[in-house]
Amino acid sequence: MRRAALAAVLVAALSIASAATAAEPEALFQEGAAALARGEYGMAIERFEAMSDLGFAHPDASFDRGLAYVARVRAGADRPGDLGRAAAAFEEALLLRPGDQDADRALDLVRAEVTRRRARRSKDTASVRPTLDRVVVGLASERAWSLLALSASILLAVGLALRTRPRGPLQVTGRILAPTALVLLCVLVPLAIGARRLRLTTRPGVVVVPEAHLVDEGGTALGGDPIPEAASVEVGDTRGALIHVRWGATEGWVPSGSVRLLGL
Repeated sequence: MRRAALAAVLVAALSIASAATAAEPEALFQEGAAALARGEYGMAIERFEAMSDLGFAHPDASFDRGLAYVARVRAGADRPGDLGRAAAAFEEALLLRPGDQDADRALDLVRAEVTRRRARRSKDTASVRPTLDRVVVGLASERAWSLLALSASILLAVGLALRTRPRGPLQVTGRILAPTALVLLCVLVPLAIGARRLRLTTRPGVVVVPEAHLVDEGGTALGGDPIPEAASVEVGDTRGALIHVRWGATEGWVPSGSVRLLGL
């Protein structure tokens, strides 16, 4: 009887704790939204950031977090990196809800403001183009490349089977289909592997400091243009206080606190 009663108490306690944990992000969201409406932007940011620290990811929460940072900038109470953090929040909202026009428009406005401020300080904003491999791999998702590669392998098998048929239209079709499918397979398999490797080894991030200067693994400055605030980067390995980033064709190491990883 004692064991049964103890078990019942433990189950009840765990249920209450679980319900409280589930309710906490919702409560933080409500508090953050209310603070944002009252113009208490610092409090709103604290609440939305607390949600993020709990691992809670939702496009509405990310969007409102971005609005809170933008509002603090407009109020003239901004801190270094606020525009970058706003851009990161809007980027996160777009990742969680692709096609969100409000988040896309807000992100463009934030980056335009970063460009304007850099121009006012007589600093150029370098135009960055992704490398060819990133462009090609990014044309479709990992799933799409994998399905296309699978289709090419099926076509190859069909073509090889048709080539064994007696002379006639089917054999001619097989002689054309088999080499064509083989070429497609040789192209699509590396693309599928590349897309998978990109997904497994990198995470999207956004620069949240006025400038991020690249260094090597030993901390020696690499020179060249710094990565501007609000720029999107690919984040790779972590070594101590440094993380590896790729910005277009440029790559190197930056302090981990200078980049906000996007939660998915």
